[in-house]
Amino acid sequence: EKEKLVVQGLKLVAMHEGGHTLGLRHNFKGSSLRSLADFNDLTKTAQQGGTTSVMDYVPANVMPKGRPQGDYYTAKLGPYDIWAIQYGYTPISASSPAGELPELQKIAGRSGEPELAYATDEDTQPNDPDPLSNRFDLGSDPLEFAKTRAELVAQLMPQIVERMPPGGKGYERVRQAFGVLLSAHGKAMMFAARLVGGLHTSRSHRGDANALPPYRVVEAQKQRDALALLAAQMFSAQPFQFPPELLNQLVPTKWNHWGSDGPDREDYAIHDVILLWQNRALGQLLDPLTLERIRDGELKVPADQDAFTQAELLDRLSGAILSELATTQPGQYTARKPAIGSMRRALQREYVADLGNLSLGTARSTGDVQALAAAQLRTIDGRINALLTKADVTLDPYTVAHLGDLQARIRKVLDAGLDLARP
Repeated sequence: EKEKLVVQGLKLVAMHEGGHTLGLRHNFKGSSLRSLADFNDLTKTAQQGGTTSVMDYVPANVMPKGRPQGDYYTAKLGPYDIWAIQYGYTPISASSPAGELPELQKIAGRSGEPELAYATDEDTQPNDPDPLSNRFDLGSDPLEFAKTRAELVAQLMPQIVERMPPGGKGYERVRQAFGVLLSAHGKAMMFAARLVGGLHTSRSHRGDANALPPYRVVEAQKQRDALALLAAQMFSAQPFQFPPELLNQLVPTKWNHWGSDGPDREDYAIHDVILLWQNRALGQLLDPLTLERIRDGELKVPADQDAFTQAELLDRLSGAILSELATTQPGQYTARKPAIGSMRRALQREYVADLGNLSLGTARSTGDVQALAAAQLRTIDGRINALLTKADVTLDPYTVAHLGDLQARIRKVLDAGLDLARP
């Protein structure tokens, strides 16, 4: 199996670079035609392969235990590759009465066929809107890919202590494997986050057969499903509950040489690393462009159809990130068994700070977003007060201090003066 993976990967790289020598550009929609299930069905990939183009960047296709496993890499030419070569290299007689243009237009006019979808580097920048144009994603559904990756990481993480440091070797390979798996989880969730405020794009020209509109707003339910997945797999502490034995074996390499810098901390900064990934997801969701696209999306969807809104985004985020304000059960909590755990407290501080920046306009935001963020802060303030005064709950010192601090910060934001550029 290892040899199969390596040979398929080498073949794909050779075909990809060969495509560049023939003039082909990247096509980052090459992996978005088939579902993951079809990609792992060898009867469906035997001829064409799993992607429409070898010019995409695809990850190794490794499925969780118990699921069908197809090719690790799709090393077969796809219909887009053949179409692009046909356009560039079909011999057309210069003496043809009609000339080259009509023949080329006939070839290019097929762009509306789903297997010929195309998006390249300038369509795949961090702030570009199409959630299907990515480097190193796989399959037609970013949510299915993210769920599958999360399942795979959850299966592999408990095994790394036993598998990674062979006898007589150091523990640094455990730390390396931990970082690889955590990164795989985080990157997959970022693909899901791009669905929120997303637009499906098409490069087809007017008149091309079966051409889709240049822009289509991602379905409202799909955006909600993406937020639900992020709530469970990124904004919850559950996926990051690692055994103390594992955390105590995350040792950095002791190799110190010029050009090779050691970590800032020798022990693993688990809170900081988890918060880094959570902030990346929050940054994508609360990015000014994302918020503006959600607002504009309300006008791009017919009035009688469901649309995802800025108000819904902030309401769902507050509900997920500050869920303890509504779900803390009666009882007595302690510093070792707090009502709100340390990872959740860190995330909540960041989110409330983000709402404050949106409310005050220190982060670029529209008037609607500023008003919505302020409304969220007022709601959170009320919920904090209700929890702090709940008669049948004895909160731990961490939670009391945390909620008091959040409440003080919220009230300072709400009471802040507003400086206007003009009357």
